[in-house]
Amino acid sequence: MSVRTFDCVLASGRVGVSYTGASVVTAGSRETFSVAVTADFPLRPGALLGLARRWPSDWGIPQSNDPAAADFVRIAAAPGRMLRWWFARQHLWHPFDHVLFVAFPEGLAAGEQIAVTFGDRTLGCPGFTVQTFIEEASPLSVRLLLGPDSSWSELAHPAVEVVGASPHRLVLTAPSRVVAGESFDLHLRVEDEWGNPSALGGIVHIGAPIGVDVTLPPCGWLRFPATLSQPGVHRLAVRSDGMPSLVASSNPIEVGAVLDVQLYWGDLHAQSSIGCGSRSIDAYYAHARDFAATDFGSHQANCFLVSNAEWRETQAATAHAQEDGRFVTLLGVEWSGASAQGGDHNLYFPGNEAALHRCSHEFVSDKSDKASDLPHIEDVYARYRGTDTLVAVHVGGRTADLRWHEPTLDRLLEVHSTHATSEWFLLDALKRGYRMGVVAGSDGVDGRPGASHPGHMGVRNVRGGLTAVATPELTRGGLWSALKSRHCYATTGERIMLTLKAGSASMGDEIRVTQLPAFDLAVEGTAPIEAIDFFRGDLRVASVDLMSASTAWSDSLRIAWTGAAAPGNWQRARMQWDGELRIAGARILAAHPWAFDTPDEGLRAIGDVRVAWRSLTAGDWDGLVLDLDRFDGAELTFVTAPMTLQSRIDDLAAHPRTFVDSAPTRRVELRRLPARSPPLGWRGRFDDPAPVDGVHAYWVRVRQADGAHAWSTPIFVTLESR
Repeated sequence: MSVRTFDCVLASGRVGVSYTGASVVTAGSRETFSVAVTADFPLRPGALLGLARRWPSDWGIPQSNDPAAADFVRIAAAPGRMLRWWFARQHLWHPFDHVLFVAFPEGLAAGEQIAVTFGDRTLGCPGFTVQTFIEEASPLSVRLLLGPDSSWSELAHPAVEVVGASPHRLVLTAPSRVVAGESFDLHLRVEDEWGNPSALGGIVHIGAPIGVDVTLPPCGWLRFPATLSQPGVHRLAVRSDGMPSLVASSNPIEVGAVLDVQLYWGDLHAQSSIGCGSRSIDAYYAHARDFAATDFGSHQANCFLVSNAEWRETQAATAHAQEDGRFVTLLGVEWSGASAQGGDHNLYFPGNEAALHRCSHEFVSDKSDKASDLPHIEDVYARYRGTDTLVAVHVGGRTADLRWHEPTLDRLLEVHSTHATSEWFLLDALKRGYRMGVVAGSDGVDGRPGASHPGHMGVRNVRGGLTAVATPELTRGGLWSALKSRHCYATTGERIMLTLKAGSASMGDEIRVTQLPAFDLAVEGTAPIEAIDFFRGDLRVASVDLMSASTAWSDSLRIAWTGAAAPGNWQRARMQWDGELRIAGARILAAHPWAFDTPDEGLRAIGDVRVAWRSLTAGDWDGLVLDLDRFDGAELTFVTAPMTLQSRIDDLAAHPRTFVDSAPTRRVELRRLPARSPPLGWRGRFDDPAPVDGVHAYWVRVRQADGAHAWSTPIFVTLESR
């Protein structure tokens, strides 16, 4: 424990602040720290103290109800002194939104101290919950309001370093395509349960045909050269000698004789402390490149938060991180108008500098350039139409309204982020006939682009996605051209290889034909491929269910559910599925979590005939797998707020049983798992059984057996009668 002191001089006198607590804390741990404030002048009745955390923070929520529970806060002043406190959101302080207010109805005498202890352990509290993501300097803003006729003053800004917890997962990343016999870089990282860098001692073994042992440095990641000579698709096994539970497999690596087009992976949408996020912009880009092992990235701060100095810093940091062949950056900003004015649109610029045009100056103190604002999306289109600018529409804090569309600018649409899996958004665009490339990112505010996790789900719901871009070279020009041509696709964060062709046409291309071609698909997954759906616009016209191809069945039952409370951002989308399942006529031998996004979800109780869980979905899937002693004569009862049902399971075989409800849409699926997992890859051909003249978007959705998804960008076909 250390003590830091701060001295602030106000017009009324001097105010001292002391912060007592550890300077380095572990993500997700429980700590005790205190803030003491003393003024050398009397505080009038009605004065307020505010202790604020930034918007993305998922530190504990202060409570005073139970002194033996986590996050208990004790507030002390002179004996008999009247105090009042509460915890609330303060929009006007954005991004310092999460505030513990302390009111002094009688005021305070000069020299009288007020002390706030977070995680006071006196009566059994285990401590105050630390945020789940790393941060070099996680700040606490201490503010004082002397009276209703005055303004808030910041007294101090103490910060602590948040570091990763113990090792939980290994991730081995390789290029999606390599040339046989030529050296390439493998990337190995170790994550804690929250997705942060972690320190792992001992040897880590990379399996055949690489067959090499490596040791991870304290930073938690390592790049090292490797070579593959045998053509085909490889997935490399990795394991820790010191922690046998840490085993993993790399993404699929396609080895060939030549390499015409590579797949590059990145996150084009997140923000740092420039905006409403965390960590510096330099740490942000370093995390994307060095820890997440992405090939490209962009910084997308909410425009109404960016000062001119911060925009200059954004330009400089984006230029500094740019390095063709290693890591490509795109300068950008999120135009963040309200949905009624068009909603969030990500803007990307081709060079190192661009003029900043905000939707407003709502949180920018310097209003001198307010005349340059673009308050409506039509103003954005008018300003950038005819320029070399890329725009991505997305479901963010202010969901983009697709009634407005400029096809020369709106080239990309985000189908997945930490807000939600928003397939409805893609379907809406396709119904309107829009032609956009499908992308995914994090829209993260935790400063971890390319590997963003929702933590305690305070302001986000699911893990971030990735965008795959097909281009011959990793250069800014090559990336720009490929994105503009829509040669890209989206995943929920896994490096699933996906190739969709119609003759010589690829994803994003437009073709005009008198006879509809067949569509050839090649998929290589990071887990077994469960199902593939083929669409014309928003209509599914064909499907392949690889689970159903089995001829032998296990005694394992998967119960999975998905839904979103409403279309939109993290607040609107989240649907709570906390519940339980009861089995009659069979016994539960084991229960396994399936597709949960965070340790705050998952199984909470397991018995012979009952399991209980905590779950939140936002368009994604959650679930569990039960190993049963028998299926004959068994039935289950599934009880949650979104849906309650009862069903026999003894007749489940090749096809799942699905229960669907609407307004809002939600789904529960019961599936008996095959004795052998479906294949990791699939190649096949799709035809439209009833083609229709006109302009149509043909695309595929891939679902893996682990709940992960990939969405291709469509091939846009104009079919004309002869």
